[in-house]
Amino acid sequence: MKMNLVSRLFAEFKQAPLPALGRWQAQRGVWLLMAGAALFLLLSAMGYFQWFLAMDPCELCVYIRFSQCCILIAGIAMAIKPSSQWLKVLGLVLAWYGVIQGMLWSVELQQIHAAAHMLDGGDIFATGGGGAACSTEPHFPLGLPLHEWLPYEFAPTGGCGEDDWSLLGMNMADYCIIAYSIFSLALGAVTLGWLYSLFAKK
Repeated sequence: MKMNLVSRLFAEFKQAPLPALGRWQAQRGVWLLMAGAALFLLLSAMGYFQWFLAMDPCELCVYIRFSQCCILIAGIAMAIKPSSQWLKVLGLVLAWYGVIQGMLWSVELQQIHAAAHMLDGGDIFATGGGGAACSTEPHFPLGLPLHEWLPYEFAPTGGCGEDDWSLLGMNMADYCIIAYSIFSLALGAVTLGWLYSLFAKK
């Protein structure tokens, strides 16, 4: 059943890409899928890494969580009424903000992680120093004291780049970059579909 749905959607996209994207962005399922993906990342970070593996989040980690919350809220907002252009504009702006900021924070974390582990390996040319680059006093956009409201989720208690977790040779920051790359491609596609649907009506 699922394969039939995927095959049908692929055939629909292959036949007329822009009209297909225009129809998909007008459906609630697309935005719920985006929100669900962001929720999965958040629950993985807090449930598996922080609680099960006892890995304390660093400053950049909680910023990345904030960006995922933006994507989650944006997806829910657009799923409420996909036909509302106002909700679509606000949701897309918030989603793109979350994706772009999340990517920037992930890249920064990856660079700090690489520098910290070069120092651990005795590289005399390495600069930076993992946890030293982080703060325990995060500064969220609009001055939101999220670390005071929700300390478990948003209070940094670890140092940046100090974790040794890896899977298939990649660390957590690498996987965040992959996740935000997928978000960028998917969000870019449905944004293009939304713009097409707007101009196609005129």
